Amino acid sequence: MEVRVLSAALFLLNYFMWLFFLLFFFFNLSPVKAQTQDELFTQYRQDYLFLRDEYQKNYLDFLNKKNVYIQYRSITSEQDMVESTKTVLFSRNKMLKSFLMALRVSLDKYKNINSVNTEKNQIQLSKWEEWLDEQNLIIPNFTNSSDIKEWATLFKNRYLEIQNAFYQALTQADVNLRLYNLNEIKLLAEEIKTDPKNNNFTQDWFANFPVKSDLIKNSLETATALAQKPQKARTFNNYYPEVRVQTQKADSYLESLLADLKAITIKFYN
Repeated sequence: MEVRVLSAALFLLNYFMWLFFLLFFFFNLSPVKAQTQDELFTQYRQDYLFLRDEYQKNYLDFLNKKNVYIQYRSITSEQDMVESTKTVLFSRNKMLKSFLMALRVSLDKYKNINSVNTEKNQIQLSKWEEWLDEQNLIIPNFTNSSDIKEWATLFKNRYLEIQNAFYQALTQADVNLRLYNLNEIKLLAEEIKTDPKNNNFTQDWFANFPVKSDLIKNSLETATALAQKPQKARTFNNYYPEVRVQTQKADSYLESLLADLKAITIKFYN
């Protein structure tokens, strides 16, 4: 039996686990808009942490069974390793599903900014959650290394698509957050404009706003376009660093708008 094949079916999870902490950090930068959504995200996060620990225990058991098989090469040790592999694959899929669920519900936070595209991303995530459930109905039926090898090849191909769905959803979340902030800054400026102390201090700000607003939106459109490029290679082409370049550009323009507003309010009291 090729032990290498069994290990190949598992290595992808070590990469995926750090993504949850990126997700957790990103979606806890500001409070969730609805208490029920907050509770749901918290539950999914707790589920993920529990399932992560369960997966780690099962993975350690797999490593032990693998080492025993390598040492003895007996029929019994081989079967023990197959059963342990099934268990760790099953728990891995449960953990991965809980991760996708947490991301999906988090997209509700600023969904009203772009409900159509956000909904498309949520549908894609739901699709992969269902696929993982389906795989967990198949895994218990594996009886030998050939079954596992065939399934590992399928999972590797599907995992590329899962990664793409994840990064597309994360990009959408990035875009939604910046568009939300842009709208909030404009509302703040409108409020400052009506302040009795404002002696046309905001005139230049509103004159420049369309230019900076367009720069922000152009950066976010570029980020969205990057996430929509088809994946043609056998390995995932991670476009998210390029997305981050565009969202950071948008952040710099947003910070400039906010800094200018702050300077205007300071003039009120001079």
